[in-house]
Amino acid sequence: MAVYLAVATSCNHSELQVSLSLTNARCPIDLGLAGSMESIKLEKENVVATIKMNEQFVNIKAMGQSNDVIANAIIKSMLLNDDEKKLLQTIADENIGLKYIIIGDQSGQKTTIQLSTEQIKSALNASTSPHELLLNLINSTKIQLPMTVDVVTTLKDLTIEGENVVYIYNIDENQVNMDDAEKNINNLKANTVENTKRVINDVAAGQFFQTVIKDGKNVCYRYIGNKTNKTVEFVITHNELLEILSNTATYK
Repeated sequence: MAVYLAVATSCNHSELQVSLSLTNARCPIDLGLAGSMESIKLEKENVVATIKMNEQFVNIKAMGQSNDVIANAIIKSMLLNDDEKKLLQTIADENIGLKYIIIGDQSGQKTTIQLSTEQIKSALNASTSPHELLLNLINSTKIQLPMTVDVVTTLKDLTIEGENVVYIYNIDENQVNMDDAEKNINNLKANTVENTKRVINDVAAGQFFQTVIKDGKNVCYRYIGNKTNKTVEFVITHNELLEILSNTATYK
């Protein structure tokens, strides 16, 4: 999960407060498919951002049960964006923390993700490679699984196999014939490519695919029937991902 904080960086506590107040006046701020930032304020010893998240993409309860994993993924993500890294540096210089209050857009369920001053300073002093970030993003997704995609499909696992990042789905064979799925594999890939075009430059959802690209990986989609265990899969190659990205927006 990545959340973009559009906050001007500052050199002292009072200027940070002013910057946060200006940003808070713009809330809610659209974060793309992930949801929206409802508020951002300086409260005591924390910058507190309240985020309403799309529960089609996240499991709020699971996030709350794995605070450290989610916090680590957030920090690693922010370090790869220059503006967000400057914000983290400002927060660290002021010896305060960063707190996310996450609210499910459907259930209203809340959880809090706390990034301490010590965590932020430690991350700023360490290097973060695209591969390390990819592993963090995968781990923060895995703790939320299984996740229902639709009435037929359940995301069971997300992993790396060699040069492939692999999505592993369980398919309800009461509704889908896996032989038919195999015959229509090209259409399935074409639909997935179109969906990737839709999300690859999204503020939050797109970061995963952009990190996959930076790490030089392909993406494999594997579908397994829940009765026969018949497997159907296809791969969107690294070069195909680059082409999708270049044809949809400028990649930085």
